[in-house]
Amino acid sequence: MPYFCSMRDSAFLQQLFAGEQVFLIPEPDDVSPEIPVPAAAAPVVAAEQPVEEPVAEAPVAAPVPDPIPATPVAEPLPAAFRHQVLILVDNPSAEDLTLLENILKAVNLSLDSVELLDLAKVAGLRYKELLNDQYLHHLLSFGVPLKKVGLQIFLMPYQARQVEGVQFLLVDPLQDIQADKDKKKALWRVLKQLFTI
Repeated sequence: MPYFCSMRDSAFLQQLFAGEQVFLIPEPDDVSPEIPVPAAAAPVVAAEQPVEEPVAEAPVAAPVPDPIPATPVAEPLPAAFRHQVLILVDNPSAEDLTLLENILKAVNLSLDSVELLDLAKVAGLRYKELLNDQYLHHLLSFGVPLKKVGLQIFLMPYQARQVEGVQFLLVDPLQDIQADKDKKKALWRVLKQLFTI
């Protein structure tokens, strides 16, 4: 397709390419009128300079980066839950786990009879992944906000709430419960209702 330019375009192009060597390559079927170029804007052709071949440089060895410190690897989610009670914690200490074990004993459960999920060791967890072909009866969260697992459920602390057949309970972190007798009593009251003891 031929390109025609106005006088304003011509002046602009002359200014844009002043001092540059410009070539017009006609297309075989293209017969376009020639645009006169004023003598002042005619390109100056420099004498041809010999082209120097680039000299190959010796390869330089890349610097060896410092070793990257090892980071803890997130544990994969369990392929299938074996139990119907899921407990969410966030980086519990040995003391916290002892307290949790005692709490579970009080409701006739044990650490071996529940699914314990430490969110500090699992990256990018979403609740739907937890329930993929699973059926839970209870989800107890010790200090882990449910939005951290992608849930938008409003829960009052120490008050059980059933949503889609699952009993949810949000309570304080285990270390806070350990240090406060009132929180222990509140937890015991709700657990008795939840597990009908």
